[in-house]
Order: sequence, then C-alpha cells, then structure tokens
Amino acid sequence: MSVRFPRLKKQHLNQLFIEGLGEAVREHNGLNAAPLLVDLKQPYPLKLRVYLFNCTNPPGGRAFDEYKIQVILPGQKRGCRASLDYSDGRMPLLAAYVCFADEVKDGVFVLWDAYKHEDFSYSANMQVKSDTIIKALCAPVSLSKRSNNEVVVAARSQYLLDAIKYRIAIMQKDIQEANYES
Repeated sequence: MSVRFPRLKKQHLNQLFIEGLGEAVREHNGLNAAPLLVDLKQPYPLKLRVYLFNCTNPPGGRAFDEYKIQVILPGQKRGCRASLDYSDGRMPLLAAYVCFADEVKDGVFVLWDAYKHEDFSYSANMQVKSDTIIKALCAPVSLSKRSNNEVVVAARSQYLLDAIKYRIAIMQKDIQEANYES
C-alpha cells in the first residue's frame, strides 16, 4: 500500500531547490518561476534551467517499488510534443522532489538525464525505482541505471550540488563516448 503525501506547489518546490543549493546560488528568477532559472557562483559557474516536479508513488498503474513524475512543460498543450529548452547557454535539468512525510525538508531530489528525453509527449511519465531514493537517504548521492542506459541521480537537499555535479559528469562521459564511437 502506498502512502500519499501532499503535492507541493511550484513555489515550495523551487524554494526547496534553492535552499538545497545554499550559498552556491548567485541568482534565480523567483520562486514562482517555471522553469526555474538558477545561476551558480564560482567554482561552479553554471546556468541551469530547472524543470522541477513532484515525484510520487500513486496507487494503481505503477509498480509498488517505482516513483514517477508527469512531465508537462509550461505552455505545452494536451496532445502536443515538447522539448527542453537549451537556449541562452543554460543547462536543462529535469528534476523532481520526493516528499516522505509532513516534514517536507526530509525529502530527496531526483535528477534524470535531460539529454535522453529530448522529445516527449504531453504528461510523459519518467520513473525512478524506490531503491535509488532509499539509497539517497543513506549516502550523499545515489545512482541507478535504467533499461535505456539512463543514469538517474538522487540526493537529499544538502547534497543537491553534489548530485548536479554527478549529473554533469555523467553527461560529459556520455558525450566523450559518443564522440569516440563516431
């Protein structure tokens, strides 16, 4: 039996993300923004475009050991396909927050590989196994590989910057391997 926790509003999700990055944040475009634009300070001068969602384990239609997000981009209409925005030198980050209890700050951020989800339908599902989330409660960063070879990264708030660094390192490795093969 799955336990239902409240879905957080966009402002709350954005606030948790910004707080998780702490002093690394140089500026952001506001807690009501979707997507959330975040510029980080040195030594991580990244410009992120964060697509942030609630990650849930709803009853029915989903394996018991699996959490999911439903991706609907701002302005995306039902029946239309969409892509993440890579413009302005911003790295898209496909992220979600798993809330476990009424104490919302004890959750886990999950980061999917944006480059493996370049074109998707309205309300597309993306999954993560509960093992990955549980491991993130015990270790700074948890990694798991999906059947499409996508590596999903998970971490508690205080390790969010580390998780982003892992996400970037995985992306760089994939690019290097693709260049080597061609």
